[in-house]
Amino acid sequence: MYQPPVLINREACTACGICGKVCMFSIIISDESGSPGLNPHAPPCSRCGHCIVFCPSSAIQLSGFGERQIVPVLSEKPVTPDQIKTLVTSRRSTRQYLKKVIPREVFENLFDIVRYAPSAMNLQTVHWQVIYDTSIVRSVGSAIISWMNRMIEEQRLHEFVIGSSFPYITREWEKGRDLISHGAPHLLMTYSGASDPTAPTDAIIATSYLDLTAMAYGLGTCWAGIIKRAAEWSPEVRSVMDLPEGTIPQTVLLIGYPALRHYAIPPREPARIRWNG
Repeated sequence: MYQPPVLINREACTACGICGKVCMFSIIISDESGSPGLNPHAPPCSRCGHCIVFCPSSAIQLSGFGERQIVPVLSEKPVTPDQIKTLVTSRRSTRQYLKKVIPREVFENLFDIVRYAPSAMNLQTVHWQVIYDTSIVRSVGSAIISWMNRMIEEQRLHEFVIGSSFPYITREWEKGRDLISHGAPHLLMTYSGASDPTAPTDAIIATSYLDLTAMAYGLGTCWAGIIKRAAEWSPEVRSVMDLPEGTIPQTVLLIGYPALRHYAIPPREPARIRWNG
């Protein structure tokens, strides 16, 4: 049974024409009076929701969401420029963690926020894998050390950006120093289907959103590219991480409560900008 992509409340509609203006693919079009209707020749709706959020009379709903519809936005700026600058410049990679687990409800709150991260055509290709059990995080590290040792034996270190560091990392592991997960209690991985061409960018955006949002909960994070590469190359690592068959790992983030507090913002090179016009 055909279900239109959007539902228009004719009684509430004021025929302002805004919904048609903000619809990128002209799924909603307006007649001469400004009254909106659906374009039968338009491409599929991406369900971005622009028609909803820009409608001043709340006359539009997206099909398929039931009661999960409109949440009013704040009338004022949610943060000031100085506040967002402080947040971004204060973010540090965390490599020392307290032996303290993050409550599951905190993760649920984080994901509830991060699901609003933009994705290409609103395809929402990102899936999250939460390795919550700290002992499994340690098992992931052990599997990666085994993989690194195999790469050393096979003389394949040149295939990896930090391959020259593999011998050092494995030696330190034997001494009891973890340079894989740095003692983080939890590990987050984004993954996608093998046929999702937009997923790499979508995953980086979503992970960046979570990376910054985590700071509001007093959490520290660290991007762990070596774990992602190991998951791509090693079936054993994928097995420990329990990634679904046929999926592609996209990003990995270590997360936990920081053991150390930082007191300064380090210097950075000026932004590289070219002005055209």
